[in-house]
Amino acid sequence: MSPVKLPLLALAAAIALSTAAAACGGNAPPPVVPAGPVGSTSASAPVPSAAVSGSASAPAHVEPPKAAVVMKPITKSAMAADLIAIGLDPKKLPPIEKLEPEKLRKVMKTFTKALGVQCSACHNADDFKAATPKKKIAAHMWNDLSRGLAMADGSPLYCDSCHQGRMETLDHKDKKVLSAWMQAELVDKVKRVDGKEHGCETCHGDPFEGEFLNKVWAKK
Repeated sequence: MSPVKLPLLALAAAIALSTAAAACGGNAPPPVVPAGPVGSTSASAPVPSAAVSGSASAPAHVEPPKAAVVMKPITKSAMAADLIAIGLDPKKLPPIEKLEPEKLRKVMKTFTKALGVQCSACHNADDFKAATPKKKIAAHMWNDLSRGLAMADGSPLYCDSCHQGRMETLDHKDKKVLSAWMQAELVDKVKRVDGKEHGCETCHGDPFEGEFLNKVWAKK
């Protein structure tokens, strides 16, 4: 008999014995599969379960680093036509609390457009009328900045003048760079509409409060 057929006969005999034992209720050990001849590809090495699932060697999820904010030069508003269409004079905006509900809803659409966000960026999604820190900041920006300031040449200053499609506009990593940028862009290029001297204290107050957005405007 050919040597190649011997392993096949042994395998068949082992399977037959295992089947017979199972039929009689026995607990026969699993058949032993003889190794094939050298060079055979009929038998393959077992694959570790960790390699199959990948769970044992999968690296932990790492959040990508937050992109730095690019501080862009401020510009005169490109949304004057939007405000005029609502029935507002971009150079003489009323206090935000004086806006009729219909105009206020339209004004808020200019906010989302200027900042590149959805309404939920400032509103409580479960209660749009509820006060939130971001709503208070937005109201101050309308009343104190859009109404109180203009570009040095008299052009309207509005949300898009600084935000330009982004919520965040300032990079705080280097305080000296930030201070120089704010002087050049938010002081030298801007003036107060009431004719008073404009400087850092217009927004930051006197004494100076660096975190006035969150520590002052967000709370009142």
